Amino acid sequence: MERKTAGLKEIFIAALPLIARATGGVAFVADADGRCLGGVEPDGTPAALIENSLLELCREAAAQGRPLGVLEEENGGECFAIPIGGGLVLAASNSERVARQDRLFQTLQETLPLIAEVAGGEAVLFDASGRRLYTADPKSRTVRQGPGTIAESCLEAMRTGRSQIGASRTIPGATAVRIPISPTFGFGFNNAYSTSQREKLLDEVQKRRTAKYTWQDIICRGPRLTAPLKLAQSAAPSNSPVIIFGESGTGKELFAQAIHNASARSDKPFVAINCSALPESLVESTFFGYVEGAFTGARRGGQAGLFEQANHGTLLLDEISEAPLDLQAKLLRVLQEHEVRRVGADRSIPVDVRIIATCNRDMVRCMDEGQFRSDLYYRLNVIDIYIPPLRQGVEDIPVLVGGILEKLARADGVPIPEIDEGAMALLVSYQWPGNVRELRNVMERLVSLSFGEKIQVGHLPPKIVEAARQAAARPEEPVQRGPSAERGAPVMPRSADEPRRATLTDRLAEAERLMLFETLERFNGNREKTARELGISVTTLWRRLCRARAESELSG
Repeated sequence: MERKTAGLKEIFIAALPLIARATGGVAFVADADGRCLGGVEPDGTPAALIENSLLELCREAAAQGRPLGVLEEENGGECFAIPIGGGLVLAASNSERVARQDRLFQTLQETLPLIAEVAGGEAVLFDASGRRLYTADPKSRTVRQGPGTIAESCLEAMRTGRSQIGASRTIPGATAVRIPISPTFGFGFNNAYSTSQREKLLDEVQKRRTAKYTWQDIICRGPRLTAPLKLAQSAAPSNSPVIIFGESGTGKELFAQAIHNASARSDKPFVAINCSALPESLVESTFFGYVEGAFTGARRGGQAGLFEQANHGTLLLDEISEAPLDLQAKLLRVLQEHEVRRVGADRSIPVDVRIIATCNRDMVRCMDEGQFRSDLYYRLNVIDIYIPPLRQGVEDIPVLVGGILEKLARADGVPIPEIDEGAMALLVSYQWPGNVRELRNVMERLVSLSFGEKIQVGHLPPKIVEAARQAAARPEEPVQRGPSAERGAPVMPRSADEPRRATLTDRLAEAERLMLFETLERFNGNREKTARELGISVTTLWRRLCRARAESELSG
């Protein structure tokens, strides 16, 4: 009997590495008194220490003569003990496997934002019932508690134990992946965000596929746009690349569309894309297109890129300075070789595209800082056009105001409002940091609020009135009030009832206003003769007249 027991012991001890590997934890043989006779870890190494709770389970199984199992509350693992005869008990635990799964779950939870960013959509952890435990999206880059709802695709993955890959049931055009990791949890992701971004880009490109502006849409009363307009008109018939420089809102795209419409390509596509709004993950597929199956979520039949869409026409690269460096290298190759290759394709497609780029930054500084390739810049900079800001052409403001008000009023079906002379003076004196775009927004506000048939100073946005007040209150020279001010002593504030005393600056300003208006009246409103008489330029005369009118309006 003892020989049989010894043989049985040797057989089970020899099998312990297989049992430990299968259960994912320690496996051992014990006697009826709960003494360990031999044990191994899941990797096959001898077990150094067997927990007392496991040995106690072996004693109970031997005493009762039946298999026993228990759930370990501390780590969620399970262990069992089976009497095998001869006073021997075989026992095993899956605690190490559970611990590994817990570590994997924790790791996946921490990396959900990275998975979401790489996939271009939501990443999720779910439990055995398909309940969404944790989620992350590529924009917030944080892990959030899941809603606790059960997703059918997650439940199917856990039920079958197989990955579920297919079209998203909630986001049209997106692909969802659900992967069971263990019997207790799984994780998944989709590309919904990148899909929606791609669709938005395609919509934007479709909206900007035609050029509607011509030279007649460029309003030019003074000298601000004379030189750039003449240069643009000269550049239109050629096929050379053009870069249009200028602050945001100066009308760079308007010039680009007018150039296209005046060229031999006017009946061909005009495609525009804003390089600053292009996610890096979509750069290559957007510009060069892709073939079917090139990546997860690729459209059936593939998609033509911007160069193919603009073939034989014009491609406007808006804010080219914001293009990623890897895109810059690819753009240079296309400009040199006149061909593109779709993502996932094995052949190139010839293209004939004229490039017009716009930029609102200092390109020399961008190149010095390594943000823009000099070889691409010099390849694009065949014809460069600079559009001055609106503040350098105040003569254009009244005619722009009138044209925009008329267009907006007709679109809204309301009477075209007049604008008070004082209000116009403030508009002319304002610096317009947002240029023509900001001017149009202000006019749209005035029309939308329907102030009646005449727009007064009080109807203007506070920022414009406040800017005029600050300019009117800004002294040309510091005013000292007696010897106490020279010593740095505090100046007593003037009482509200005390009449304000005119300073030298006030008197000079008043004299200038009188001279300006008297001279202008003497020459019947002819600004050129008035400026010549006063020995100043027409632009300076215009500015001083506007400031004088604004000060008069604000003071009275």
